[in-house]
Amino acid sequence: MERIPTIHKMRRSRATRKRIKLIALTVVIFAVAIAYFSPVLYMFLSAFKTEFQAVSPRLFFNPTFDTIRKVLSDPSMYGYLRNSLIQVLFGTSLCLALGIPAAFILVFGKFRKKTTNESIYLWFITTILLPPVAVIIPLYLWFQAFDLIKTPAGLLIAYVGFHTPIVVWMLHSFFADVPVEIIEASEIDGCTRFQHMVRIALPLVRTGILSAGLLVAVFIWNEFLLAFNLTGITTATLPVYMARFREQQGMFVAQLSASSIIAVLPAVILGWMTQKSLVKGLTLGAVKG
Repeated sequence: MERIPTIHKMRRSRATRKRIKLIALTVVIFAVAIAYFSPVLYMFLSAFKTEFQAVSPRLFFNPTFDTIRKVLSDPSMYGYLRNSLIQVLFGTSLCLALGIPAAFILVFGKFRKKTTNESIYLWFITTILLPPVAVIIPLYLWFQAFDLIKTPAGLLIAYVGFHTPIVVWMLHSFFADVPVEIIEASEIDGCTRFQHMVRIALPLVRTGILSAGLLVAVFIWNEFLLAFNLTGITTATLPVYMARFREQQGMFVAQLSASSIIAVLPAVILGWMTQKSLVKGLTLGAVKG
């Protein structure tokens, strides 16, 4: 008779410990989430403040739209925004146009040496690890020699060079998961290599293409170092425009926050609209790789 209460007590204590661990884990997760989200919240709140209010931040204040109106009324901002959109649209399209065939050939192509495919693929991987700051000086000299600094095409060439390996890296794992038997069967039916890629492989890896395209678009949209050093006044992008709010007189926090919201909104909306495909593509690529 004494054993039954003891077992019940042990079960209750075990359940209590599990509940305490769950509560503690929940508190830690919420604390990390709040700490991670706090800069975004600070940026959002500062956009509805005056410069004086933004210098001495307070949680409770009288919101105003004057700062956002001031940023939106700046005609030069729309020029930077147009340049960013041009770079994203053309840069992403060119990266996909070059990266998709390259990844397909590296998976299904046949070279004289069996190790050629792997060697070229590893070369693409190593170029991803190359930081842009390591080549900014030779790039600047090359752009200056060919008069590419004041043209949108110059920055576009740099973006395509830096981000095409990302497309190859992501799509290589997706193409590798396509059954070789399907390609061989279509080859017997008379399909060319181009038809293999367009009619068979691309429909099977469309999720990976969408994920790679979105990732490259976000990278180009947020890129600052190359845009700051390799562009002129008429070809600079939106991140370069945002850097103008830090001057000798100080940093205009409210205006910088307002322009940051404008810069963040397209990426947030696009990510929200395609979040299922993006997450699916990234996780499948990670597992397959």
